[in-house]
Amino acid sequence: MNLTKLISRGLITVYAPLVTFVLFCGFITNWYAENVLISEKVDFIVMISVIIAICIGWVWWSYKIVKWKCFAFSKLSVEESYKLYSKAIGIGLIWPAGSVFNKTEIWTKQDERNWKKN
Repeated sequence: MNLTKLISRGLITVYAPLVTFVLFCGFITNWYAENVLISEKVDFIVMISVIIAICIGWVWWSYKIVKWKCFAFSKLSVEESYKLYSKAIGIGLIWPAGSVFNKTEIWTKQDERNWKKN
């Protein structure tokens, strides 16, 4: 697979559901607060909802990015892996090595075994 396809697959499988979920939560909460609750604090309620959705989305990212890494890097040579790593950091799909955000990745035992095989 070429690098662009791997990056696109990462964006589609990791970020597309995450962004869709956060936006959906914001819109649904906005509608609910205005039409059902008939609240004067719609903005505050939506803000809280979106913050919670982002936290849930972060857990999604933490789990799915590991799956994508295992898949994508298993398809490449060492030299291609360095290029993919740089591209993925450049577009914000993954964080650079040593970043505190990498510590939030959720690695299962199976993911660790798959990663070590590559």
